[in-house]
Amino acid sequence: MQINLVHAEAAAVIDRLAQLGLTETPLRESIYQAYLQRIRLTLNHPRIYPGLVMWGEAVASLREQLRVHGWERLDEANFPLTVNEQLGIAITVASGDEATGNQSANPSNRSKKGPNTVDAIEANRQLDMFAELIPESNESGDVAALDTWVLLHHIDPVKKEIRIEFSRPCDIGDDGKIRAWSERIILNSISIDDDQIEIQPPSGPDINIDIRRKA
Repeated sequence: MQINLVHAEAAAVIDRLAQLGLTETPLRESIYQAYLQRIRLTLNHPRIYPGLVMWGEAVASLREQLRVHGWERLDEANFPLTVNEQLGIAITVASGDEATGNQSANPSNRSKKGPNTVDAIEANRQLDMFAELIPESNESGDVAALDTWVLLHHIDPVKKEIRIEFSRPCDIGDDGKIRAWSERIILNSISIDDDQIEIQPPSGPDINIDIRRKA
């Protein structure tokens, strides 16, 4: 079942997130905090490192913010999730292509996803097919019964913004790219204009070096 329901209006976004036990603030804040860590890197870091930092920091920030609301971390087979077992919902974080956050487009993940993501999407498909047989809450903690959503983000250096959406995948190709979503929740973008980003200087003491000409 591929409905591709899109929530973009503010009231609809608030209502749908509330049904999922969420608000927009921790979702956007986790991406913003990850971006602040990313821009601290230099050209001396490995080329693949900024993406890893963005992903890892977003996962950590999301977990820290949602922990007080009953969400927990779940790490199985190197597939980090943030889960609410009572609601039966799991969240994974991924970078998306340029269609991310565009309600009239069909976004996908930038990097190839492995078997864990494939299994999660297959579980989503099973939930769609047998929804009437599955209880509203997942009190048993069955991982296979979790409904997996993706916190998808895309950095657009031209428009100077990070576009974000919280979406539920329902199909993935052999190339590891998600190609269909049963539901998408479009979040407000984050401005990354340099003038609006405040980087705090180090809090350590100033170091004065006395330089003298050698006699």
